[in-house]
Amino acid sequence: MSQRIYLLLLLALLSACSGLPKPGAQPALYDFGMIANTNMNNPDTIRIRLGHVEASPGLDGHEMRYRLAYQDPARVFAYNESRWAILPADLIAQRVQNRWAPSSDAKCSLNITLNIFDQVFDSPGSSRGVVQLRAELVNGNGHNSPRISTVITVEKTSASADAKGGVAALTSATDEAITKLKTWVDAQQCGQPTS
Repeated sequence: MSQRIYLLLLLALLSACSGLPKPGAQPALYDFGMIANTNMNNPDTIRIRLGHVEASPGLDGHEMRYRLAYQDPARVFAYNESRWAILPADLIAQRVQNRWAPSSDAKCSLNITLNIFDQVFDSPGSSRGVVQLRAELVNGNGHNSPRISTVITVEKTSASADAKGGVAALTSATDEAITKLKTWVDAQQCGQPTS
């Protein structure tokens, strides 16, 4: 009799354990991937210091954002099963540092703010990656140092209307924005080293 009770208790315990929630699938983590650019081993020299790279509020998390421009362009959504492996501002900083060789002895520093970093759907099957950077060159070290700024916006069409397509489009848009940023910095003639 005691064996029968023991067996029933064991069966009850096992069936109770099977009702526990099962861990869900982990979200897919994305970054910009490996740089397939020869600049990785021989980055462009740029005579500035890289200051801070930050993101506007709303872009300071790991969520992969998208907008449905055809339905409600002011509403921001986030993919449930896909996330950025590191913060978007850190992705930008990493990309800049991999493509440029910032100088520690330059008299100017460059600050970058990520304003837009979204996949925008113009229809259910068509999307684009939109990146907007606000860049500020600071000539000197003090609070009253002369400053000049620009805004660079780049859009790239996504190959697919999903998170993977958005990542590829945002990566391409970021690379083009960084190229435009370097052209702008070079034109300012601000980065000569201090004597």
